[in-house]
Amino acid sequence: MPEKLAIHGGTPVRTKPMPPANPGECVIGDEEKEQVLEVLDAHSPFRFYGPDLRKKTEQFEAEFEEFMGVKHALGVTSGTAALKVALAAAGVGPGDEVIVPAVTFIACAGAVVMSRARPVFANVGTDIGLDPADVERRITKRTAAIMPVHILGGAADMDPILEIGNKHGVKIIEDSAQSAGATYKGRRVGSMGDVNAYSLQFQKVITAGEGGVVTTNDEELFDRAVRAHDHGINRWNNVAEKNFCAEVYRMSEMHGAFALAQLRKLESNLAAMRRHNRRIREAVKDLPGLTLRTLADAEGATGQSITFFLETADLAAKWRDALGKEGIPNFVLYGGTMVFENPQVLHQRMPTKHACPFDCPLYEGPITYAKEEYQQSRAILDRSVWLYVSPLLTDEDCDDIVKAIRKVHAGLSA
Repeated sequence: MPEKLAIHGGTPVRTKPMPPANPGECVIGDEEKEQVLEVLDAHSPFRFYGPDLRKKTEQFEAEFEEFMGVKHALGVTSGTAALKVALAAAGVGPGDEVIVPAVTFIACAGAVVMSRARPVFANVGTDIGLDPADVERRITKRTAAIMPVHILGGAADMDPILEIGNKHGVKIIEDSAQSAGATYKGRRVGSMGDVNAYSLQFQKVITAGEGGVVTTNDEELFDRAVRAHDHGINRWNNVAEKNFCAEVYRMSEMHGAFALAQLRKLESNLAAMRRHNRRIREAVKDLPGLTLRTLADAEGATGQSITFFLETADLAAKWRDALGKEGIPNFVLYGGTMVFENPQVLHQRMPTKHACPFDCPLYEGPITYAKEEYQQSRAILDRSVWLYVSPLLTDEDCDDIVKAIRKVHAGLSA
C-alpha cells in the first residue's frame, strides 16, 4: 500500500525549508565584500577613469575570457543589455528576422524587437533548446541571426544549429544567461556562436545583482560590441571612422568587482550542483512514466535544475501540487507561458506611436504568432516539472527530494 500523500492528509516528507536556490546569491560572502570595498575606498566606481582606478571590470573580463575559452569578453549592465549589444555588433536591425525559441525568457524577444528586428519563434525539443528541424524551416531571406538559449544549465544542441547558421550565412547569438559554466562537447556555452550573451542577474549561476557579459572570438565583432555599449566609440581603439550612434551599457567597477569574486567561486559551485543533481537523477531515472529532460551534454550541464516529464499535462499538474505539499518546491518554466504569449509581444505593443518592427514597411505585411504552430512546445511545457538544485544542498536534502519523488510516483500511480 503506497504511503499516504500529503495532499490527501498524509505526513509531508519535509517541513524544513530547502536551502536558497539562486546559485550565485547563496554563496555571497567576504570575498565579494572585500572586492567591492576596495573600489569604494578608491573612490573610483567608473571603469575608465578615477582617482585610484582598480580596474576590477577589466580583471573580471580577463578571467572570464580564460574561464569560458573566448578571445574577448565585455562587461555590460545586464543580460538584456548583452543581447542588445550582441545584436548591434552583428548588425541586426530593421528589415531583419531573428529566430528565437518559443520557450525562453521575454528578454530574448524584447531585445530583438527593441533592435527593430522581428522575432520569429521556433519550437523547442525535450532538451528545452531550439529544435533544429523547426529552425531550418523558419529560415527566410530576412533571417539575420539564430538565438539558441541554454535554459537553466542545460546546453542547446549546438552542432546542428551551427551547421544551419553556416549553411545559410546567418549569425549565431548564444544566450547563455542562465547557464554560465555549462559545456557542450568540451566547449563552454557562449564560446561557440559569433557573438554571445550572459547575465549576472540575482538568480543566475554567478551574480552581481545585475550585469551581463558579451563574448566573441571575432575581432571586428568585438570592436562593434565595444562601440555599441559606449556611445558608439571604442576607448581602446579610437578610430573615428568606425564610430556609430549607440546607447550606453557600460559595466561599473562595483559590478565588476562583485562579479570577479563570484567568478572565482564558479568551479566549486558547478561541482556541488552537478554532484547533487547526479545523486537525485540516478535515484529516480528508473521510475515508469517519468522521463528526465534530454540533455545534449548531461555531464556538461551546470546541474542547477532537474526537469522531468509526465505523460499528460493533467498528471504533471497533479505532480507539481503533490510535490509542493511534500515540502519540495517545484515549478513550471515561465509559469507555462510561451514567450510570444506575453501580452506585449502577442499584441505587439511598443512605447512609440508607430509599432516598428511590427508595422514596419520594410517587411512584407504584418506578423502574427499562431499558437497552433507551437503545439510541440506547448506540450513540453505543460507536461514538465522543474526543481532547482542549490549548491548548498546536503545529502539529506537530496535524499528528501528523492523520497518525495518516489512517494508521489507511488501515490499517483496507485
